[in-house]
Amino acid sequence: MTIPILTYHKVDTKFEFGITRVSPSQFERHIKFFNDQGYKALTVSEARNLKRGEDKFICITFDDGYEDVFFYAFPILKKYNFKATVFVVSNFVGKMNDWDFGFGIKFKHLNWEQIKILFDNGWEIGSHSANHRALTFLTNEEIKFEVESSKYEIEKNLGVVVKSFAPPFSRYDENVVRIALDCGYEGVYALTNGRKINGVYHRFAVYTIDSTASLKRKLEGAKFEKFKLNLINSFSEFTVLINFAKNKIFHK
Repeated sequence: MTIPILTYHKVDTKFEFGITRVSPSQFERHIKFFNDQGYKALTVSEARNLKRGEDKFICITFDDGYEDVFFYAFPILKKYNFKATVFVVSNFVGKMNDWDFGFGIKFKHLNWEQIKILFDNGWEIGSHSANHRALTFLTNEEIKFEVESSKYEIEKNLGVVVKSFAPPFSRYDENVVRIALDCGYEGVYALTNGRKINGVYHRFAVYTIDSTASLKRKLEGAKFEKFKLNLINSFSEFTVLINFAKNKIFHK
């Protein structure tokens, strides 16, 4: 059963350079649209294990795990009886996103108390690695550390088995997927319309520029939205390279 998976990053009133932030009012318009269309929300693990049925389902996911998810997105989703999955960067929980270039504009990540509240309200907590490094640039030992230590840290703090993983910058290949699955994850969630690899689930990112019309196209898996996603992802290469260079300096 194919269930559309949508990904947000920031739901905030704070300005940033880029298109990964949506305002709280825009986010509520999106969620109201999904609700009016008759969709019910599942976590990604629930969707993986769902048997075919008549209901319309959608997965809402958040990458990076910013605290605005708790202050803005969570109340809106709760209002419409929706839940979500948030992929957190374990070594940056409760800290600023110093891993990101961001032109000097910083956002704070969720802390463990906030993450626990989301989990207690039916949300799934997945891993987005330990340090948000582009995994395809790393050695196998480094990949395993990013993937495995993050899983361990989240499980230690929440007392729950972490089953879902989202690679930073959506950089993945067969090697990254194999290591993630070997570490005990059941699904790898990517923001690209890349080649098919067993265990990888593709998602559509939602940006500031998206209207309800484009959301409808995403739900239908339209080719234009796949093209747009891959085009926007290609512009993220600058951030990937900046972060790679910075990590090479600080991880010597």
